[in-house]
Amino acid sequence: MFQIEGGAGLGLTYVTGALVKVGQLAAAALKGGPRWGWASNLLLWAALVAGSLCGGLAYLWINLAAIWFAAGSALALSAIVAVNVHR
Repeated sequence: MFQIEGGAGLGLTYVTGALVKVGQLAAAALKGGPRWGWASNLLLWAALVAGSLCGGLAYLWINLAAIWFAAGSALALSAIVAVNVHR
């Protein structure tokens, strides 16, 4: 119900879009498509859930200081991308 004729999808949020894509790729696999094509999208969604759980627990334990872990991770990932783009 989220697929337009010709394969283009409707605009969805990140979370629901990832889940819809898992369903579409799982259905395609059942119809003879790539057998494990859905797994990467499911892992992406699972990482989002794991991150939200870890963030919630960090907030529970150390309150707003938990935001520094997210900021530090974002900075580190940005630095890695910046170094790899300029190579």
